[in-house]
Amino acid sequence: MNLSIAIKKVHDYLAKNIVINPMLESIIIARYVLKKDDMFILSNPNLNINLFDYKKMIKIAKKRIDGYPLSYITHKKEFMGLEFYVNKNVLIPRPETENLVEHAIEYINKYRFKNILDLCTGSGSIAISIQRFTNANVIASDISYSALRVAFINKTFLKSNIFLINCNLLNCFKSGFDVIVSNPPYILPSEFETLSKEVKHEPKIALLCDEKYELIEKIIKKSKNLTKYLMLEISPNMRKFLESFQEFLYIKKDYANKDRIAVFKF
Repeated sequence: MNLSIAIKKVHDYLAKNIVINPMLESIIIARYVLKKDDMFILSNPNLNINLFDYKKMIKIAKKRIDGYPLSYITHKKEFMGLEFYVNKNVLIPRPETENLVEHAIEYINKYRFKNILDLCTGSGSIAISIQRFTNANVIASDISYSALRVAFINKTFLKSNIFLINCNLLNCFKSGFDVIVSNPPYILPSEFETLSKEVKHEPKIALLCDEKYELIEKIIKKSKNLTKYLMLEISPNMRKFLESFQEFLYIKKDYANKDRIAVFKF
């Protein structure tokens, strides 16, 4: 079987089962299975592939139909122009979070802030991106050892000098930050069933808050004695809750015009 036919079969299988962007995904699957780049895949349509590789492509397509994220299969996700390693132990970096990082970088460079904490770092994408585009010293913390192992892989691969620490929220810190940046768990348990099949495969510890946002409240209150600014990625339905805090400064919308970043000043 040649490559173009294999890609078409994968494409048709994905499209029949209502997978978004089936052509793009079929090419990514072929690239992953054959360990080749896009240029090779697109310029060699008549390449003969063996049955083993074709069956592997179909197997991956079946996992996609079940909602398993493609980034967990390929272990790759682009974020802020950088390629990060991801697996099932961390959230997959999203474009919405790039809004948070860009806003943090703007603040850090404008005010020449030096000491930054990325709370709930996961893959390390926020911390590594901030460190790459500023002159700041960045600490990245997470309660999950499994997540920190992923962050360490990215720190090593991307030659970053962020410092990683295992910590439950802010319990390990006493003072000394200019900005704390965080994409914390903020989805309510009651909202879980409304999530896409792909998101449901991501770690609940990084997704789910509690029904009263007590975890978010704890982060805000503990930040008071630790930092000048706190920047949180948020859900659009959190505005009323966040505006109740005296330290609340403003909410910034994302590129889809949804409330996405909450800023607090202490």
